[in-house]
Amino acid sequence: MPRGKGHSTRHRLRGNAKDRYTAYGSGLDDAADGGPSTSGTADDAAAAAADADKPPFRLAMWDLGQCDKKRCTGTRLVRQRVVGELRLGQSFPGVILSPNGTRCVSRQDADLMASKGLAVVDCSWNRLDDVPFGRIKGVAPRLLPFLVAANPVNYGRPCKLSCAEALAAACFICGFQEAARQIMSRFKWGHSFFTTNAEILERYAACDTAADVIAAQVCCWVAGTGGGLISCLLGHACFHRAG
Repeated sequence: MPRGKGHSTRHRLRGNAKDRYTAYGSGLDDAADGGPSTSGTADDAAAAAADADKPPFRLAMWDLGQCDKKRCTGTRLVRQRVVGELRLGQSFPGVILSPNGTRCVSRQDADLMASKGLAVVDCSWNRLDDVPFGRIKGVAPRLLPFLVAANPVNYGRPCKLSCAEALAAACFICGFQEAARQIMSRFKWGHSFFTTNAEILERYAACDTAADVIAAQVCCWVAGTGGGLISCLLGHACFHRAG
């Protein structure tokens, strides 16, 4: 992973590959409805209305085939025509949620997201070494700040976000709250993501820069833990610790 340098919006990343990975969708993404999908019928019905009720910019995903497609939130969004699939080697011109990011997603990325879109890498953190990141190409790889999962598989667990939650979080932070809610409306548990992370999402969305998002992340942790995890945040700012 490229290491960030300098100050303000670029932050030097530390830790091994698994520590650097934000669990966007991963093998943890068996979370579509809290259980296996019975058929594609519900998704087909949802797809009929998808074009009229989806974010106003492009959403995309590199699916590395490392999770159960019947339960993957990213795969469901693809079936519903909310998210498009990308091929390995295919470049994406917008914001990319990836462990190769060198800074945190923020409102600085809003214009790029609105004009070029948002993409996520759907892979398992347990198989990170198998991910050909050299074939996942783009100009704006970004990381997510600390958030708590609300998907049925990892409810209440820090950082264990599904693909859908990761996409929604990035939209919300960049000021596209309606787009974020449109994404999560595809899941019966989707509203829980916003109630679980209500305060911290609002703080992140109020930040103008990546550096501000990092500062808000640290402040929220200090307020919530009495500073007990501050050293962890300083060591792993701007990405989740998967485990």
